[in-house]
Amino acid sequence: MVLPAFGEPLQVATVPIPSIGPGDVLLRVRAAGVGLTVVIMTANPGRVTSFPRIPGHEVAGEVVEAGAEVTHVKPGDRVVCHFYLTCRTCRFCRSGRETLCTAFRGYVGQACDGGYAEYMAIPGANVTPIPPEVSDVDAAIATDAIATPYHACREEARVGPGDTVLIVGAGGGVGIHGVQMAKLCGGWVVAVDVTDAKLQAARDWGADAVVDGRGGDVATQVRAVTDGRGVDAAPDFVGSRETLEMSLAGLARGGRLVIIGSRPRSVFGIDASFAVDPGRMLYDMLEIHGSRYVTLTEIQQTLELLRQRRIRAVVSRTFPLEGAEEAHELLRRNALVGRAALLPGISSGT
Repeated sequence: MVLPAFGEPLQVATVPIPSIGPGDVLLRVRAAGVGLTVVIMTANPGRVTSFPRIPGHEVAGEVVEAGAEVTHVKPGDRVVCHFYLTCRTCRFCRSGRETLCTAFRGYVGQACDGGYAEYMAIPGANVTPIPPEVSDVDAAIATDAIATPYHACREEARVGPGDTVLIVGAGGGVGIHGVQMAKLCGGWVVAVDVTDAKLQAARDWGADAVVDGRGGDVATQVRAVTDGRGVDAAPDFVGSRETLEMSLAGLARGGRLVIIGSRPRSVFGIDASFAVDPGRMLYDMLEIHGSRYVTLTEIQQTLELLRQRRIRAVVSRTFPLEGAEEAHELLRRNALVGRAALLPGISSGT
């Protein structure tokens, strides 16, 4: 599925199987996650380095060919991909913070062709094996939709036993796994969303309380279900001005707001910046963190949580490769609960 030019719909195309260099691997794609990041990318100028481009960064596949310099995987191995193209040698990469790479080369599916295809090439340093007990679909979803809340809850929000946690966008593809991850860390979870189906999904996947974003001031509702105290942590998977302001307003003293999602003005036509009261930040000792994706090690740890069945991948729809635009339209209409996935080789949606 090829993005022919900025702002155009994806098109079915037949392209050559990509060639690889000595440090690359060629994958036969088994599953590709479908999330809002890809939808934003197709309409956001600047991220895609050239056209036509094959999108898709949540990828599970089988190694078909490995370059001569690749030693940690071999043909026949099932692997997943890291989203960022990094240098591996700068001070951030060497200290385990590769998402801050100073020689960053762009994103899989944007600066190079991604997983909305039957085959893709990727640097060998970007792949890691899938445990035998984890399915292709679950593994693909793990690389972003599950690993992102793993990092956000554990490293940025620092959720611990007894903490109250507000999950904004709790029924979406990342948020529904944020509910599970916050629970796994020991949190008492308040889930916020704006559709009946997503609120019910948040309940089903462990939320202790739900708040309907359509039902009035969210911060007031959050304080009502936390006995007036507010929450210790608020990972915001939406990133609009409205959600960021209400998350900040719902924090208890010493609380931590974590910004994970973002809403580019070029795509959504709105300014997502929000005001901060420095007096309240100081008096209540509040924290605001940016949480930018994950490390490859965190993807490995997330796969292990799936293997142990301590986290479950929530995939509500799968589509054939040609169904990518249908899946994207459902995302634009906020009509998907959890994640969707493309399965090259299937002939109809399920």
